[in-house]
Amino acid sequence: MPLGPKEASDFRPIRAELIGEVAHRWAARAGLLRISERERLWEAWQAYLGPVARHTRLVSLRQNVATFVIESSALLAELNNFRKPELLAMLQQEVRSYFVADLRFRLQKDTPHRRGR
Repeated sequence: MPLGPKEASDFRPIRAELIGEVAHRWAARAGLLRISERERLWEAWQAYLGPVARHTRLVSLRQNVATFVIESSALLAELNNFRKPELLAMLQQEVRSYFVADLRFRLQKDTPHRRGR
């Protein structure tokens, strides 16, 4: 092995990658792509429900289950008992990058500033 300055032929060629591919791979490893799926799901939810969506909040998106906290028991009953199949079908249609297999709804617990209304 000769000592001295290296020649260009001494180096192995490196495959160049697009910066977008590198960034996408890094974001996937860091778990950041999950955020965009959550945002897409929330945007579809808001667009479909309209003003009613203000009384709901997406709190979890795990193992293909979206969990929402609902402000009132009446709205909780409506969404869970009457509109759940419709809402699930809509999310499966609109958010194709993440398969939502089920929806869960929980009643929001009163916080100190909400009591006494």
